Amino acid sequence: MNYGSSLYHSYYSTDKNFVYAIKYIKYYSNAGPTDVEQHKTLDTTCLYYSGAVERLSYTILSVLLANNKKYIFEMTDFGDRYGYYQIGDVKTYSRFDLMDLHAESPQAWKWHYNDEFFNAYDWAVEPRESIDELYRNRAEQLRRDYDYLVLYYSGGYDSANMLYAFLDNGIYPDEICVFYSRHDTVSNQYLELRDHTWKKLAEIAKKYPQIKIRKVDYSDYFFNWSSRVKEVNPDQDLIYNFGTILSLNHMMMDLSHRYIDDWKHILDNGQKMAWIHGAEKPSLRYLDDKWIFNFHDGLIRANITPLRQKIDNGKIGVYEFFYWAPTEACAKIMIKQCHLLKQLYDPQAQKDFSQIPGARPCAEGYGHYVDTMSLPFTRTIYPRNFAGNEQFFTIKNASHVWGNRDQWYFNSDHPGSQEHWAMYRSTFSEKYQHWRQWYHDGNSVASGIKNAMSRDYII
Repeated sequence: MNYGSSLYHSYYSTDKNFVYAIKYIKYYSNAGPTDVEQHKTLDTTCLYYSGAVERLSYTILSVLLANNKKYIFEMTDFGDRYGYYQIGDVKTYSRFDLMDLHAESPQAWKWHYNDEFFNAYDWAVEPRESIDELYRNRAEQLRRDYDYLVLYYSGGYDSANMLYAFLDNGIYPDEICVFYSRHDTVSNQYLELRDHTWKKLAEIAKKYPQIKIRKVDYSDYFFNWSSRVKEVNPDQDLIYNFGTILSLNHMMMDLSHRYIDDWKHILDNGQKMAWIHGAEKPSLRYLDDKWIFNFHDGLIRANITPLRQKIDNGKIGVYEFFYWAPTEACAKIMIKQCHLLKQLYDPQAQKDFSQIPGARPCAEGYGHYVDTMSLPFTRTIYPRNFAGNEQFFTIKNASHVWGNRDQWYFNSDHPGSQEHWAMYRSTFSEKYQHWRQWYHDGNSVASGIKNAMSRDYII
């Protein structure tokens, strides 16, 4: 039986339970196929309470019997946690899908990022706990909720602070993992690893022998990247599996549960497993004497691809954003960070925001942003990082579409590279001409795809 592909659903969560609100429920008759009413919609809302927090969602198929009618609803929304686009009654994880749908039927659209959950908090009220207490609470929650934790580590501000939240409080991830390429001698990541991260990992391994240090050279996975993608999603052009950037390193990381044997074994044994990302710093802007926080799809897409969202069946483990996940611990972290930054910048903002170091204008009508990589910003939200003399690499990716970790591979002689380059070149073809209005320069995806923002949260 076809339950319909336009079923709309949303959820919000507490730390221990998820509440799913099914806003439209298709109903079907018990009679024969010719009598099935597949398009009638019931004007009702049903709630389903799931299990523990680590089960973001399971495929749910419930049949409620009443007056010889079957009321059926289905959820396979594991990927919704990382955001989705809504246009009409259609939901998609892919910005490229959205651009096609909009070309076919121009209409209003929206990017949702756990709106119901985060809107339940009063962002104008600063949490009483210190920022480091809130980081500790998040680490405790993750350790409590999962059997096996893998902490993705770059040695930068975000992942360093995340790691301190564990180690300073006697909480230990099972692994610290770094992906790299033996062919890379040019990227910012190569420089960061060479000058800082490998040394930091050596010190961590010596001090915390109970934590496994995993270094994954994923070069060979790049070389047959397209076949790996087609194995799990053979029905779409390759580009639809990418987010707002065409970087391969996250694509390979998103499929790593399929080719790293230890991780496959953990998942096959039914253990609850999570990979922890140091995502993301607060995106704070100032407009009309108000401080406003928004989630941005570009920042999410830099940490997870639509492909992983599409293939997530609830059995491939969970990506946990340490700062931006839909949990109470994260909500309080973000609200606290925003209040600390407001206290730092507000006196100058009320005089002349443009004089704040690193201030830059948003698109017209959206105010100004503060620089998330500036020293005052990072010192304010990550004070633990500056308690000693730790050194950090602060040069970040300048490209809107190419990940710096992939510089060694793009348009090269390595296997599979020219197929990837041809995919990029296809964006200039007549087939995708309607995408150009979504690019920053109106012509090339290399200029970047315009960000989508969540609803506003007023600080």
